[in-house]
Amino acid sequence: MERVLLKELNITTRKEMLAFLKKLWDKEETDCPICGSKLEILHKKAKKSALDWQCKKCNRVYRTISLLDELNEQMPV
Repeated sequence: MERVLLKELNITTRKEMLAFLKKLWDKEETDCPICGSKLEILHKKAKKSALDWQCKKCNRVYRTISLLDELNEQMPV
């Protein structure tokens, strides 16, 4: 599994990226921005944490805290 980087996503504005992250944190059904399939929580049994998500189709991992850090570095408020 490979970690997704902010530049790989087709999200151009800070507002759109924050909306995407909030959907994940709220455990809403969300599509993978890369391939379009449904994202699943990575740690279902261990913690039931909504911080890390995965796409089974393209085998990518979305680490939301890392994405938020990248967003703050590249697109400051």
